[in-house]
Amino acid sequence: MNNSFNLTDPKQKGQATLELALVLPIFLILLFGVFEIAFIFFYNVSVANASREAARYAATSGCPASTVCADADVQYYQDCAGIKNRAISKAPGIGLLEADIVISYDHGPNDSGVISPIADICSTTTPNLATGDRVKVTVTKQFTLIVPIPGLKNFPIVSTTYRTYLGKVQ
Repeated sequence: MNNSFNLTDPKQKGQATLELALVLPIFLILLFGVFEIAFIFFYNVSVANASREAARYAATSGCPASTVCADADVQYYQDCAGIKNRAISKAPGIGLLEADIVISYDHGPNDSGVISPIADICSTTTPNLATGDRVKVTVTKQFTLIVPIPGLKNFPIVSTTYRTYLGKVQ
């Protein structure tokens, strides 16, 4: 009896399995590549946002503890813990640590383009900034690949932001 509904040729049994075996690894490599690129983009955006928001916080005029600054009060640019906490809070999901954040200060470039530093580290004893001085916040986060690829190592994602301190604006 001839079955007209059987469309498969007995010579072609296993063809779909073979095609799947050939195409599936390529598809999975592409899929993992898309995920890796998406995570790299996410880390890059998060690190840049953390750096930008921390520098913005540090360049703000005034004191975090009160509305009127006394001479003994800590200015925003001297509030190292506050600057680092701002960066960490603006980069959720990437595991940013205080050690990943470096805060420094400079006078900005002079006429010849040379930058003269004020302080290389943030502390409550940082000299007072004048209007026009800059706060520099560098955030570095090590990116670890989801799927280890031979020959491709983990790499840092770095963002540095400069903000000019305006002092007392009236």
